[in-house]
Amino acid sequence: MPRPRLAYLYSRYPVVSQTFCDSEMLALEGMGFDLEVFSLNPPPDSFRHERLDRLRAEIHYPAPEEVRDAQAKQPEFEAKLGALIKDHDQRYGKSFKARTRARNAWHFASRLRALGVKHVHVHFANRATHSALFLKKLGFTFSFTAHAQDFMVDLGSDDLLREMVRESEFVVAVSDFSRGLLCQTCPGNDAKILRIYNGIELDDFPVARPGASDVPLRLVSVGRLIEFKGFQHLIPSIALLKQKGVQAELRIIGTGPARDELEAQIANAGLQKEVKLLGMRSQEQIKAELAEAHAFVLPSIVDSKGASDILPTVITEAMACRLPVVSTTVAGIPEMVRHGETGLLVEPKDEAGMAEALAQLAAQPELRVRMGQAGRKHADTLFALSVTAGALGEHFRKAVQSAPKRVEAPIVYVINQVDAEVSALQAIANEERLRVLTGGTADELSEVSPTLLNKLEWIPDAVVLESLWLRRTGWRQQIEKLRGAIGDALEGEEFYRQARRAMWYAESLPKRGAKIVHAYRSDAVLCVWLVKKLTNLRVTAAIEDTPTLSRATLAKLLPDFDLISVSDEKLRGTLSKNIEDVLKLQKPPTHRKLNLGPVKLKLRNTAPAEDRSALERVWLEKLISLSQTQSP
Repeated sequence: MPRPRLAYLYSRYPVVSQTFCDSEMLALEGMGFDLEVFSLNPPPDSFRHERLDRLRAEIHYPAPEEVRDAQAKQPEFEAKLGALIKDHDQRYGKSFKARTRARNAWHFASRLRALGVKHVHVHFANRATHSALFLKKLGFTFSFTAHAQDFMVDLGSDDLLREMVRESEFVVAVSDFSRGLLCQTCPGNDAKILRIYNGIELDDFPVARPGASDVPLRLVSVGRLIEFKGFQHLIPSIALLKQKGVQAELRIIGTGPARDELEAQIANAGLQKEVKLLGMRSQEQIKAELAEAHAFVLPSIVDSKGASDILPTVITEAMACRLPVVSTTVAGIPEMVRHGETGLLVEPKDEAGMAEALAQLAAQPELRVRMGQAGRKHADTLFALSVTAGALGEHFRKAVQSAPKRVEAPIVYVINQVDAEVSALQAIANEERLRVLTGGTADELSEVSPTLLNKLEWIPDAVVLESLWLRRTGWRQQIEKLRGAIGDALEGEEFYRQARRAMWYAESLPKRGAKIVHAYRSDAVLCVWLVKKLTNLRVTAAIEDTPTLSRATLAKLLPDFDLISVSDEKLRGTLSKNIEDVLKLQKPPTHRKLNLGPVKLKLRNTAPAEDRSALERVWLEKLISLSQTQSP
């Protein structure tokens, strides 16, 4: 029986604070689902939690905006999505950017089909879920998880929310509180609005020692430094404890716009020794902080815009560690923390009440232990991934009962520059077994046919590449050694730019069944050579007349390639083996400057146009044949 396939679509992925998304996807993969991850935007920074390396799914990012704009000018786009764009503009207003949402759906639709995906799930009722409405128009189904601030404040339209709910297969609410709000706002949809808590792998967390008798009382809190997390009300509570003679230390993990304000508040209260803002921490570092704590505290409030926490995952993580939890009565938190049993609850903004609750725990180590144990038992019942992901998986299985076969792509072309030369690939653009990836600019899209434009995939931006570069220590060290083997013929800046791209290719291509990686021109040879060294995939190359990479460097790299076509006669003479010139590539276009008085022009020198269709088809057949043979 084929494994069920679906895609997760995010507005931005990964986001450090959204660990519940990672937990959910890892659990589904463990249950036998094949996942693909699509992100409409690059992540905000290069920081990653360590466990993301366990995710088997490939993360797909969109092409540059000008490419998506060009795709949206194709007649089929307007024919299929134009009416819905007009309808949304009229009903919700131009500020909801219906055309942009449709453009993004159109851009990802062809890749979703190639990957055998028919159902898409979205976290948060936001622009990604808005995009999913257009994906449905293109033949896909979708579901989404509504959290809190997303549908309560950020979305900005209850009418749009009602359309999202109506058109979805099902909607997940992360608490009874939020399900009640959704059912109230979207009447008639109660049957499809499900309450499924965000779960975590409870046994991944260490066992804390809340009853340890050492002082001061060690408190930990985790959350973005924003208004509705309520840290501005927790700091005065620590000041009240200090006035009462209760020794306590608070360690706050997280970043956000309120940091300067909180630092000033700490200084003004003279709490520099008692309160520490630790900034961003990885998941493993957070676990270490929880393991050393006596209690977890989260002073959530409803902010000035009406936003709040609904079901904070950090509370579940603290319960997994057997820590007592002190929090507030906001939204779904009482579903997590049973007052007097697993922790203590106070009213939001009640600084004196919070101080009293913390003082109670400081005075009674045995109470901390009892509440921590009760909290873990409560978490085992409601928030274990086996429970939450199991329930979600059942709904996904119903939604993806008949998924098309995923198309493997054993041949991958690597292109550094999208220009007129790329139009030669039009003849093979419909080949399902071929992927064409580029990291270059898209300056001459008018030269590229719609079919080929839809075929091209762009590697992600520098933030994603840097994240992988920092995480893959072993690969990075290997690349450093290879740098020495090449010598100084190549500038360091260019080498490391290509090295970061190569690492991304090495990470991503095997997930789609790649067997042959082809350097389309000499400027991609270094990158592809590094891919071979990192993965041992077979590699091929086509070298044009008068290559852009130096002949000396090419002479060092090309002997490691499995198949090459070399049009440059000087280079062929330096290579020891007999090399064919299958593709007969000319020198790439150059530019010359022309000054006409004060006017300066940059003119393009191009070779006479020729039909290369037959040559490209012959070369591709060679690569397909090579991919079907055993590696030496």
